[in-house]
Amino acid sequence: MRKKILNILFGKFLIDQINSNNLKLILFVFLMAFTLIFLSHSVDSKIYRINILSNDVAAVESNFIDQRKILMNIRMESNIRKKLIDKNIEPSLKSPLKILVSNEK
Repeated sequence: MRKKILNILFGKFLIDQINSNNLKLILFVFLMAFTLIFLSHSVDSKIYRINILSNDVAAVESNFIDQRKILMNIRMESNIRKKLIDKNIEPSLKSPLKILVSNEK
């Protein structure tokens, strides 16, 4: 048993008896190893791409939140009043009137 394991580790089965079964096994192992390496690189590249895209999404979300804060500050009534003071427009002292429309003829 030990001798068979040592022969496999040292590759003596390749040198002593080269037959079609051994060659098929060797080709199969190399093909599987190549496939494994290719798929591993493919997954790694996809993971890097996902990282880049998630960073881009975070930056866009941050920019959106900043712009929304700026817009909320611009639309505040106090800021609008400050801008309209220059044009001599002031808020009305009277409350607005409610207009009721009836459908009676």
